[in-house]
Amino acid sequence: MSELWLDDPLGERPLSPSDMPLSVGGPGADVVIPGCAAGELRARVAVTAAGLAVSPEPGAGRDALDGVSITLERRDDRQVIVVRHGGVANVTLPPQFEGRGPVDPETQDDRLPIAVVDWEPPAARPAPRRAPAAPAWLKPARWAAVALVVAALGYLATATSVQVVTSPETGIDRAQFAGTALDFGFGGRYLVPPGQYELTVEARGYAPARQAVVVGRASGQRIVVALERLPGLVVFDTGGVAATLSVDGRTIGALPGEHELPAGTRELTVTAPRHAEFHQRLDVLGGGERQELAVSLEPLYAKVTVTSVPEGAAVWADDVELGRTPLETELDAGRYTLALLHPEYRRYESPVTVRAGEPLAIGPVELGMPDGRLIVQSRPAGADVSIGGSYRGRTPLTVGVMPGMPQELLVSLAGYAPVTQTVAVESRAERRVAVDLVPQLGEVRVQGEPADAVLYVDGASRGPANQVLSLPAAPHVIEVRKAGLETFRATVTPREGQSQLVEFRLLTAGEARSAAIPARRTTALGQELVLVKGGRFTMGSARREPGRRSNETERVVVLQRPFYLSRHQVTNREFREFRAQHQSGIFKDESLDLDRQPVVRVSWEDAAAFCNWLSERDQLPPAYERRGGRLVLIEPVTTGYRLPTEAEWEFAARFDGTAATRRYPWGDELPVPPKSGNWGDAAAIYLTPVTITGYNDGHRVTAPVGSFPANALGLFDVGGNVMEWTTDRYSIYVVGADHVSTDPVGPRAGEAFVIRGAGWLTGRIADLRAATRDSGSSGRHDLGFRIARYAE
Repeated sequence: MSELWLDDPLGERPLSPSDMPLSVGGPGADVVIPGCAAGELRARVAVTAAGLAVSPEPGAGRDALDGVSITLERRDDRQVIVVRHGGVANVTLPPQFEGRGPVDPETQDDRLPIAVVDWEPPAARPAPRRAPAAPAWLKPARWAAVALVVAALGYLATATSVQVVTSPETGIDRAQFAGTALDFGFGGRYLVPPGQYELTVEARGYAPARQAVVVGRASGQRIVVALERLPGLVVFDTGGVAATLSVDGRTIGALPGEHELPAGTRELTVTAPRHAEFHQRLDVLGGGERQELAVSLEPLYAKVTVTSVPEGAAVWADDVELGRTPLETELDAGRYTLALLHPEYRRYESPVTVRAGEPLAIGPVELGMPDGRLIVQSRPAGADVSIGGSYRGRTPLTVGVMPGMPQELLVSLAGYAPVTQTVAVESRAERRVAVDLVPQLGEVRVQGEPADAVLYVDGASRGPANQVLSLPAAPHVIEVRKAGLETFRATVTPREGQSQLVEFRLLTAGEARSAAIPARRTTALGQELVLVKGGRFTMGSARREPGRRSNETERVVVLQRPFYLSRHQVTNREFREFRAQHQSGIFKDESLDLDRQPVVRVSWEDAAAFCNWLSERDQLPPAYERRGGRLVLIEPVTTGYRLPTEAEWEFAARFDGTAATRRYPWGDELPVPPKSGNWGDAAAIYLTPVTITGYNDGHRVTAPVGSFPANALGLFDVGGNVMEWTTDRYSIYVVGADHVSTDPVGPRAGEAFVIRGAGWLTGRIADLRAATRDSGSSGRHDLGFRIARYAE
């Protein structure tokens, strides 16, 4: 950007951005024009991207700048605002004479007639008396004084008053505007010609500050200079402990000693080996001022003194040898195992606790005489040895014992009679003890199928599986093996004088796997599942069964894969673990939303989504996948949580302990036994138009799960409390009498799903039958679900 200058009758001078816009008017304005009173403004002048902009002041009138020319010119690489008017450097006008009019501007006729007179020389007059001549130096001095006054007046007319202040505020020792010698002032106020300068400010206790400034023509300019406090000198006394100083997290140097620190609040950390860290916040005065700080470092060790009788024992703390008694040393605070070892005396060992800064004296410790040496052997070997009631190891055993002290020696081995005797060994002496252990035998009879299997005892073959054994009274591993069958394995401990029976039955791999399946499982929510091994049964109802409906076709089903069913229907609390905002709601002012009540008002999709969520929690594969915007059962069916199939539900509802033949949840006979389930009873007369005559279960709406007795499988509320979703899509089956379905899961297509069982709104006896079927896809007030999964 080119420089900007002003050229007016007073001369040329540079302008800075802070000078703009220029004021035009009387004395006090940036540009003074004739005919204006002091303080009067006529216009403002600025230079924009479009060129020169002259804006008359409000109320100045249309002739405010009459006789004034303001233009913008380019001179070399400068832009110059040129101001011309008749007040300064104007052309001199011709003189005016009394009796004559003004000069004609066209003819410039200023001529006057001159009269001719006679001339005579003047008479001689006496010469005047001349004053003494002035000294030669006086005239130049006068002119110098005049020039100085003129210069001073010019400086005062052009210089700007500037105030210099510091942050933080403090007294200024020196302020200098580099680039001019005409900066005068004191007390923070200075007269400086307009221009660009580097201002240097010095103040006691602060580092010199340099700052670029622009001084304009406007009077009263305020310049703020930021000062940085000089560091302070801090002397640290650590009491002679060699340490390291860190300030505000940065390592500074070694202590004791003195360090320059920046002024202000500082976080000090002093560290020293085997001493606690010292922390303190210090306000450093700075400005070169000296401060002293005493640092008290707390030791993390203590002086330890150890003495013994006799002296010369080696002192060990854990696995480190410290020296020999008498010993003075230092140990870090902590817990140690202190040992004294002397070649001619018994080892001394004791736990000690060293506390920081607390001297510890140990001893004098009187070392005992060295142990005697006892060697114990047995037949058979491997017997347990106890001396003085303390277990010392197994035979063959060599062990040190207290010298000269009689102690009881016990040698024992499972299956053998224990041996005890009293022994004493003198110091530095050796004694051998050998014992023959007498076996204690017990009878073990092994029998089972198949008879041609082979018997093994502790890994050794004993011949045919069915036999009577005489074994020592110790634990033995009994195995029965046969190719193609799973090995039978048991651990038995014979008893002397007693006979024990071990029965076995070898299973195929499939039978063994099935037998190993746990009878109970628990989900991540704490729901207990019961194992159902299934079997063969007939679904549906006979043609002549009272209350039968056309969708209850009889068909033979085999449930081959063992499966689990939850003991209870899913509760509101459990479902809200999956979907916290779910509410089962209220039915005619009766709440269905208590934690232990079964969840209702859930669609089939809601129930299936819950099963997949629970499978993920228990790290099982999902049972359903989303296809075509809805969940469908994955085939082949996985071991993840799902809704029970219709066949599984009916088998569980009909099972009486031996077969799945029940007509009703309680059995085959009417009337409904008291307290056998939650259905539409007398208590619900105002909730449903149809109720079971003479029956009262004590609950108007859903009951807390498990309020009624469990069935033969240990399942609660199967066929009562709420109706239940199954995983099958709804269909009416038409099959032949000889048709058998194995683990059916229903048709693959269909919009509705099978609903089984009865609920708290069911008031018709015919609808309590285990064969009753319904269908739907949306939630209802009397419809919930329980979970199932295959065992393998």
